[in-house]
Amino acid sequence: MTKQSSGNQICGSTQRRELLRFFTAMGLAPFTAATLAANADATPPAAGSPIPPLTSFVPNWPDHVEIWRQLTQAWAPLGIELEIRQGTLDTWVAQVVAEHKTPHLTSMSWGGAPDRLDPDYFLSEFFLGRRDINGGLNYGHYHSDAFDALCEAQRSEMDPIKRQKLVRDAQAQIVADSPALILLHRDLVHGYNKKRFSGVKPILGNGIGAPYMPLSYMDLTPLTSRKFIKIATFSDIASLNPFHTPEVYNSGVMRLMYPTFVTRDEKTNLMPWSLQSWNVVGPTTVDIVLRPGTKFHDGKPATVQDLKFTFDFINKWKFPALSRVTDAVKSAEITGDHTVRLTLHKPYAPFVANVLGYAFLVPKHIWENVPSNFASPADWPNDQPVGSGPWKYMLWRKGEFLQFAANPDFFMKPKLDGLVLLRIPQVESMVGMLERGDVDMIGWNLDVPLGKRIDQNPDLQSVRTPTHGQHEIRFNLAMAPCDNPAFRLALQHATDRARLLEVIFAGGGVVSNGSPITPALTSWANLDLRVPEPSIDKARAVLKDAGFAWDGNGRLLMPVA
Repeated sequence: MTKQSSGNQICGSTQRRELLRFFTAMGLAPFTAATLAANADATPPAAGSPIPPLTSFVPNWPDHVEIWRQLTQAWAPLGIELEIRQGTLDTWVAQVVAEHKTPHLTSMSWGGAPDRLDPDYFLSEFFLGRRDINGGLNYGHYHSDAFDALCEAQRSEMDPIKRQKLVRDAQAQIVADSPALILLHRDLVHGYNKKRFSGVKPILGNGIGAPYMPLSYMDLTPLTSRKFIKIATFSDIASLNPFHTPEVYNSGVMRLMYPTFVTRDEKTNLMPWSLQSWNVVGPTTVDIVLRPGTKFHDGKPATVQDLKFTFDFINKWKFPALSRVTDAVKSAEITGDHTVRLTLHKPYAPFVANVLGYAFLVPKHIWENVPSNFASPADWPNDQPVGSGPWKYMLWRKGEFLQFAANPDFFMKPKLDGLVLLRIPQVESMVGMLERGDVDMIGWNLDVPLGKRIDQNPDLQSVRTPTHGQHEIRFNLAMAPCDNPAFRLALQHATDRARLLEVIFAGGGVVSNGSPITPALTSWANLDLRVPEPSIDKARAVLKDAGFAWDGNGRLLMPVA
């Protein structure tokens, strides 16, 4: 999940109070873990009885609130009543992801992190049956032997053409089974001061100012005497420990200091980063070569010993944030002055993109000496991070800013002397600060109208970039009536994605074709897929044909066997 793609998480206490008043005015109830557990354990409605209000958990971001306000109105002609409850991202993760206490429906927006460009992330993590475990992202309890077979096959298929077909067939199976309402892929809108800086680099899923794609900052060039840039962002990190959390913003910022082994260029093609090269020797054998001359931020050289140690350390501690590494890598063996041979547990086609593009190099001399009084090295504060990436840690004031200096020893030296990430918990405030010159760039997603406002200033410019991230609603297939395929199909018909995109996001994005893979990823997307036509009449016909009926008050009744 990501706070970036919604751009609206409310963090401060004042904003929380304001949002609570907003929810109350709309008739939306606050969310609690006890409420969710009670809904998850509710007795299924009897055949022929009215369907009770469907409970939906809404992250407390205004775009999600508005989505559900629109759907409450859109689905009402079907005799469906919604009970919308809201909670923070932390609560959502703790209850829905960690414990799988999912109500009838839940929504989330997912950002365009680089490791999500390969289709395996959204296919496997969301929908593979074996990911229906506490902590897994198949919290909608989708199980399909047909989908699982296709998904597992694409993971191990090393032939790109054959894998492409499997990926597209897996998408078709998802659309046919309808375990989720994939709504839209919202464009990223960022802004910057073009009189102070040049060299912006828009990248799919990252825009110009997000930290997910490190290349986006590398060509930023100062046009004045000030050689560092101030970037406004909505969020703050939770930890300086790169092993601590998989949360996309935190992990993206950490990888500015701790470089991944490969990264994506401005065309989203894979390129070596802390590695000089890699070679897929066979289905379960990958040779990786450390870039010669690499130095850590404390001046010590990075060696092949550090490269091997990194994988051994991750495998030893099995950090949840890096489970994809331990799932894939069986062992690491030094085979040359700069070369390590990785042996995989089994063939994994997206290994380079999803593992080498996510794991990062760490210094052995630091991490082998982590104090032993921590249950895991992931719990160590690491308050003076030492990485080898293009940006060196300078100072973190929690809730205020995070400051970096350029690393002159990095093979691709930044054109800036430094950058500062400023936490500004209100989007309107970010725009005002950009207009006043208090910040130089907004690296958080803005609404299209705010982008147009920025463009009215001759010193400023907005940049709009597509994303492979998404807004989606997940059905709980373990709860009636969401376990009924016809009911899910009816809601697909009752959901006008184009209208949601226009009303909520001023048309800034593309509607989904029902697949979690955006049409922008033309190499992987199944462009033949279509969502059911938006039509209440067709939705009612689907329900009627499946045995649903309505009482005298228009309430939807469960089918009679």
